[in-house]
Amino acid sequence: MLKQVCAPGKIIISGEHSVVYGAPALALAVDRQMRVSFEPDRLPRLSWQTHEKTHVLGFDKFHSLRTRLDSYFERYLRGELSIGQILKKPAELVFYAVDMARLLSGLEHLHGGRVKIDSDIPIGAGMGSSAALIAALLKLFGEFDDIEALVQQVRHCERLQHGQGSAIDAAAVCHGGLVKVRDGAVSRLPLAEQGLGEGWFWLFTGTPAASTGACVDRVRRNFTGSAIWKDFAAVTDHVEQALLQGESLVEPVRENHRLLTRIGVVPAPLVRLAEQVEQRGGAAKVCGAGSVSGDQGGLMLLWLPEGAPDRLDLAPDWRWGKLKEDRQGVRWLP
Repeated sequence: MLKQVCAPGKIIISGEHSVVYGAPALALAVDRQMRVSFEPDRLPRLSWQTHEKTHVLGFDKFHSLRTRLDSYFERYLRGELSIGQILKKPAELVFYAVDMARLLSGLEHLHGGRVKIDSDIPIGAGMGSSAALIAALLKLFGEFDDIEALVQQVRHCERLQHGQGSAIDAAAVCHGGLVKVRDGAVSRLPLAEQGLGEGWFWLFTGTPAASTGACVDRVRRNFTGSAIWKDFAAVTDHVEQALLQGESLVEPVRENHRLLTRIGVVPAPLVRLAEQVEQRGGAAKVCGAGSVSGDQGGLMLLWLPEGAPDRLDLAPDWRWGKLKEDRQGVRWLP
């Protein structure tokens, strides 16, 4: 019998970088979906199929894979490996999550079968694709009655790819809707009935030349102890109140962009794009770490009072889409 689960992507509305300094961060689950299905058979293996390739792992290899990856992560914590040396290929994260689902649910055996993954969440765009994949796999193969336990297990699996990151991706894709993270604590916030409303878009400007870690380190060197983090916290509080009350986000998003530009994580082409958007009466900001070098800054959030991003002066390889919230989080599909 075919079983299907889906999990949403996410976008950070406010609080990137400043969350490291105790300020709040807000993320919204969005209606880009990671869909994972499982069709059982009698063979002693699990196969993972995407549009491009099929990966297969026999049940006799799952234990050794999980222990090897856990061992590699311990070596990463000791500084013996980089985070990029833990996973040899993306398929290993899939098999690891499946075996963790079995282990944590107290299941003795896995069922053989075929896993098919289909997603419209852009990969490498900061929209939580890996957290959504892990959440869907844990839901599909495990038994998690407590959503907070599911959030923690998504973080546990995702650490193999991102190191010791924030809870914000896992919280957003599991809970759905609007989530807030502050000092490691996660809370789900109610959204106004209209959600974000019309005119919101995501724009992927390309993979940044600088890693998230490099951006965080540069900002830390230049702004540790700065009063700017109080300004970031005030902007995030303003965004939160506007979201909860269904008010305009234009001014706090513009101010957020100015603060991110001040700490040096908005590449010049994205500064120029934000100027274009503001000249049209809208607002734009980087969502995520941005970049301290190169011209690509990852994901941007845009609000335009009329029209779409294709009316702007965009680079040929930039991608965009309409932004709408997903209020449900990870869930079974009929």
